[in-house]
Amino acid sequence: MFLRRFILFLASFSVLAGASFSLSAASETYQFGFGVGRSRLDSAFLNNQRASARMRESFSSLEIRKITVTAYSSPDGKFSRNRQLAALRATSVKDYISSFSPDSVLVETVLVAEDWEGVARYLKRSSLEWKDDALAILSSKEGDMKELLQDLWVGEAWDDLMKNCFPALRRVTVSIEKKDAPVAQNTDSASCEIVFKSGSSALGKAPDLTTLAKSGAPYIYIYVKASPEGEEEANRVLSLKRADRIKSRLLSLGYQGEVVPVYLGEDWEGLAQVVRESTDLPDKDAVLDILADKSLDRSARKRALQTLSYGTTWLRLMKEEMSGLRRALVSQDKQ
Repeated sequence: MFLRRFILFLASFSVLAGASFSLSAASETYQFGFGVGRSRLDSAFLNNQRASARMRESFSSLEIRKITVTAYSSPDGKFSRNRQLAALRATSVKDYISSFSPDSVLVETVLVAEDWEGVARYLKRSSLEWKDDALAILSSKEGDMKELLQDLWVGEAWDDLMKNCFPALRRVTVSIEKKDAPVAQNTDSASCEIVFKSGSSALGKAPDLTTLAKSGAPYIYIYVKASPEGEEEANRVLSLKRADRIKSRLLSLGYQGEVVPVYLGEDWEGLAQVVRESTDLPDKDAVLDILADKSLDRSARKRALQTLSYGTTWLRLMKEEMSGLRRALVSQDKQ
């Protein structure tokens, strides 16, 4: 575990150096830095030109099986903007790769809208006086972490993070997997779906994550979706809390790789599918018409559903149709 964390420490630091490093004999990873609020890949920024040149050399010398582009944003700013920046940064790097890579190469994308784990890593290796207070805020998952950190030590903590931590988090990593890469045991299909109760992140005794934890896979992804009944931000926070519970269970079972939570949003498409399959839902056609109406934003869609049959249809949707949408897929495969 110590060795793994040390490698991750070097990986996060190499953003500023623009360096590449080898995760194993079968893969190579390169990292590119971005300025605050920037999404265009700038070869002149930091040492991106060096990382780019070395990555192009890999393309000329390796038989490539898969490329994974992971884009990150720092937590300053609004979440929606950070998510957009991560997506734009990923697109910028993918467009650059496509300019010289074969069309047959599989390129997958992972987005980390706000890299709070990167913040935690920075704090853990620091000797700052407010380090423990900041880590307590991150681990509590309660309240608005940004506001609490901004108020910590009369703003001193946030100023330090803005200056010394966040710049290294604005990055994109490109992992190149060779065709002859050895596949870890059970990494081709091991997965587990977990359904949660409304408003709860409790795992209880189920599910059995032992197979995943013991698989030896370098990464495990937790894809979480929310049902649409709550407030949008509350759904996001609850979903990530569920992912954190799953991560804790995996680590308690001895998993030593990296756990990557991915929030996929509210599952409106899943709700429409469940409604289509229902044989006894009141106002079924009206519900489907509302869900299919692209002119309605999220709030208007919910209000329209809540007014059907004086609210009884919405209560039924929450109790029955949404019950399977509060879920997480734990997998070794990227989606």
